[in-house]
Amino acid sequence: MKQLKLFAVIPPVTISNISAVLMFVGLSLFPLASHAADLIDQSSNVFKFQQKLASNGNVHAQYKLASMYEAGEGINQDIEQAKNWYERAAAAGSDSARQRATYLDVKQRGFDTGKDGAWLESVIADNREHKPEATLLLGQMYSEGIGVKKDLAAALKLLQEVMILGTADVEEQMIAIENEMAAVKKANLAARQARERDKALLMEEKEVALMPQDQTSQSAALEKEAAQRVKAEKRRRYEEVMRKIKLEQDQIDAQQAWATGGSLATADDEI
Repeated sequence: MKQLKLFAVIPPVTISNISAVLMFVGLSLFPLASHAADLIDQSSNVFKFQQKLASNGNVHAQYKLASMYEAGEGINQDIEQAKNWYERAAAAGSDSARQRATYLDVKQRGFDTGKDGAWLESVIADNREHKPEATLLLGQMYSEGIGVKKDLAAALKLLQEVMILGTADVEEQMIAIENEMAAVKKANLAARQARERDKALLMEEKEVALMPQDQTSQSAALEKEAAQRVKAEKRRRYEEVMRKIKLEQDQIDAQQAWATGGSLATADDEI
């Protein structure tokens, strides 16, 4: 019995075929691009609305406008403008704006215990009273090590409280912290494994050193070989650790870039 062989007919690659594929891809991506454009337009409209209210002296709008300048939301990021509007809101009686303005100042010049101690205590006290703006700010301070010792676990816990309260969009910040924690954990594990290998190699060297005198020549050769292995292993571990750290950092940078810089504090979205 003859077997019937089937062959797939592959059309020739032509300019028209390529154009059709590109058109299909473009149409597939159009909804995503359109959605992104809508979000940008919405942010821009919110910015203009808050700017108008803030110029008329609305304290909540001044805080919101400052936070948008700080995050680059609806407008290009401008820290000096953010500080300016936080300070205007603070002058009108907003403690949250005063704390935020000081935070931006400390980020630029560094923390001064004598000058900034009262500010730090006020943020901690307001967080204990479950004031959402202070909880958000303290979480960011822990994630960056500003005014307090860097503590990613504490930062994540505080931002989770903010997320539960729903007072600010902190999902992207939480993802960035989780990624950083994972990178640190892997780096620590690699370092511990390196120490264990060093210990094993050191024990091997000691065993060689304790060999009988009648095996001097052989032990000398073994010692040299062991030393070379130690040196080569240390070099290999160093390169491996640096490669892993760079890979993790590249992944974090890519995710943070994808998140368009992260979302910072917002307050009183309902004006």
